[in-house]
Amino acid sequence: MSDARAIVQRCRGLGLRLWADNGQIAIKPARLTSPGLLEEIRRCKPQVLDLLEAEAANLAPDCIPWLHVARQIMTGEFDAGDHSLLVSLLIGLRSIPHPTCISAKARLEALLAKRKGASK
Repeated sequence: MSDARAIVQRCRGLGLRLWADNGQIAIKPARLTSPGLLEEIRRCKPQVLDLLEAEAANLAPDCIPWLHVARQIMTGEFDAGDHSLLVSLLIGLRSIPHPTCISAKARLEALLAKRKGASK
C-alpha cells in the first residue's frame, strides 16, 4: 500500500485530484498527468482504488486491505474455503462500514448458513 500512498501523494503534490469512480480512477485535470505517472497509477491501480475508496468512506488505514478481500469474497474466491477460514473472514469484516465489506459479510453469512443447513 505504500506505493499507492506515495503515488496519491505525488499526484496531490502536483495539484491533481483523484477519486474512485465505478472501479476506475478519475483524475482532474488529466492533462497535467505525465505518461510516466499514468503508468505508475496503472501499475498500482487496485491498491490506489482501495486507498481512494477508503479515504472517501473515512475508513481507518488498517481497514484498507479488507476492501480487496471483500471484492475477492464477492467474486467467490473463498467459496471453497473451510469453515474456519470463512468465519475468520467474517470476523475481519464485521466492523468495516463500507458497502462492499457489508455485502461481502452478508455473502459469507449466507454461505455459512447454507453449509450448516447442508450438514444437518
